[in-house]
Amino acid sequence: MRCSAPSGWNLVALAASALGCAAPSGPPVGRWIGDAAAAGGPERIEVVVDSSGTAQVSLRSWRLREAPMAQAGEAGGDSVAFASPGDSLRLAGSIEGGRWTGELSRGAERVAITLLRLAALDAPAREGLVGTYRADDGRLLGVGPFSEFGPDLMVVDYDTGEIAPLYPLSPDAMMRGPALLSPVLAPDSVVAERDEAGQVRGLTISRERHPAMWVTRIATRDTSAQFANGEVMLAGTLTLPEGAGPHPALVLVHGSNAQTRDAMGPWVRFFAGRGFAVLSYDKRGTGGSTGDWKQADFEALAGDAAAAVDFLAARPEIRRDQIGLWGISQAGWLLPMVAAAQPDRVAFLIVHAGTGTTVREQGVLNLAYELRASGLPERSVAVGIEYQNLSDALTRTGKGWEALQQFHTAHRDAEPWLPEPDPPEAWFRSYYRLLIDFDPAPYWRQVRCPVLLFFGGLDVNVPPKESWPPIERGLREAGNTNVTQVVLPRGNHVLLEARTGAGSEYPGLTRFTAGYFDRMTEWLGATVRR
Repeated sequence: MRCSAPSGWNLVALAASALGCAAPSGPPVGRWIGDAAAAGGPERIEVVVDSSGTAQVSLRSWRLREAPMAQAGEAGGDSVAFASPGDSLRLAGSIEGGRWTGELSRGAERVAITLLRLAALDAPAREGLVGTYRADDGRLLGVGPFSEFGPDLMVVDYDTGEIAPLYPLSPDAMMRGPALLSPVLAPDSVVAERDEAGQVRGLTISRERHPAMWVTRIATRDTSAQFANGEVMLAGTLTLPEGAGPHPALVLVHGSNAQTRDAMGPWVRFFAGRGFAVLSYDKRGTGGSTGDWKQADFEALAGDAAAAVDFLAARPEIRRDQIGLWGISQAGWLLPMVAAAQPDRVAFLIVHAGTGTTVREQGVLNLAYELRASGLPERSVAVGIEYQNLSDALTRTGKGWEALQQFHTAHRDAEPWLPEPDPPEAWFRSYYRLLIDFDPAPYWRQVRCPVLLFFGGLDVNVPPKESWPPIERGLREAGNTNVTQVVLPRGNHVLLEARTGAGSEYPGLTRFTAGYFDRMTEWLGATVRR
C-alpha cells in the first residue's frame, strides 16, 4: 500500500490519511463499502473483515448477505485475497491509498469492485453528529439514524426532500451517498466543524454541480426517557426544541415488526426543527424496552403509545393540551385507538400510510399490488390471492396445512416467486392470529381531534383507493370535519418518490416525495396552538 498525501477534498486521500497508509501485515480489518460494476449499472457491495481474517460479503444482485469468506494466503504488498469454502466465491484485489480495487468472482460470473474503508465511529462521535441543522436561507436539515435502511446515519433536506446515507471516512468527514443503498461511491461530502469544546457546531455539505452549503446546528436537546405500560418498561428519547417551552409535542409510533427509536430519525429531527418536543421509543422487546412485540395485540401496543402520551403530559417542558401522535403504517391502526381512549389528552393525529381496512384485508391488498408493481400478470395475482387466503385460514383455525402444501406444489413451477409456506407452528402465525381480524372502524368513529392523513399514490402496502374510504366513513360518523387527506401521487409506502412502488426500488431512491414535509409544516402551523 503506497501512501499519498491529501490534496484538497479527495475521498480516497482522506480515507488514506484518516485510516493510515502502512502496508497491511494481516487482513484489511474494517468495514469496506463501495460499488460493484454489475450488468445493470453500479451496485452497492459491502465487505466486513475481522482480525481473524474472516470476511463477510453482501451483494444484492448475487443474493449474497454476509456470505463468509476466509483469507486466501498471506497479504503480500498491496494484494489481498479471500475465498469461500470450496473456493466457489473469490474476492481478490489490491489496496492503495485507502481504496480497495479488484474483482469478485463466482464461477463464470465476475464483477469489478471498488471499495473504501469506513471509519469505526464510537457512540459519542456518532451521537455528536446527530441533530437538526439550519442553512443561512432558512432551509432545515436533519442528521440521524433511519434503521429501516441500515446502520448509517442519514442526512435529510426537508426543503427538497432529498435523503442520503453518510459514510464516515473519519470522525468529522463523510461521503454522502447518492441513493439510499445503491450505488455508494460519489464525490459528495459532508464535513463537520467543531467548537472549542469539541462539539459539532455545523456542517459543510459539498455536492457535485451544487454550491457548497454551510448549515448551523440548532440547539435541540436529547434526553433519556423511560415510562411504563403495566409491567412493560419502555425506553426512549425525548428531544426538546430550542427555547424554554413549554412546547407542543408529538409521540412517534412505529410500524410493524421489530422497531427501535432509530427508525424515527428523519421525523425526530424534522419536528424538533419546527419547534416540537418529540418522544421516540423502542417498541416493546427491542432496544432498551422490555416485553415482546411478537406476543402483543394492538390493544397492548396502543397502550404503550398512550403511556407515552401520559409521560409527556407530566413533563413541565410540555404543553399538555397540545400533545399529538404521528404514526406510520401499522400505527394507522393504533392511533385511532389511542385518540378514542384519551379524547381529552390527544390534541391531533398525523397518520402516515395507515389503512382503514382490517388487517387481513390489508395483507391481501398488499400482496396483489406488490405483484402487479413487479410486473406479474393477473393470473399470477389470482394465484397469489388464493394462496394467501389458504394461508390465512390456516393461521386463523390451525387447519388446512395439507391443502396449503398441495397448492404450493401445484403452482410453484409456473409461479417461482411463490414462497414456501410457513408451517402451522411458525411464530408468525401465532402472532398474526392476534391481529388478523382487527377492524379499526369502531375507533375512527370516536376520533374528534384534527387529523392529517398521508397516502402514497404508488403505495403497494396501503393502497389509498381501498385504505382511505373506511377511515373517511368513520370520521364522518364521528362528526369530525377537521380532517385533511393528502395523496402524494409519486409516493411509495415510506412516501419516498418512486416509479412503480415495488419494494425492489428502495435501494435506488433518493428523496421524499414533493410536498410531504411542506404539508406537515403548513398543517401544524394552522392546527397547533403555541
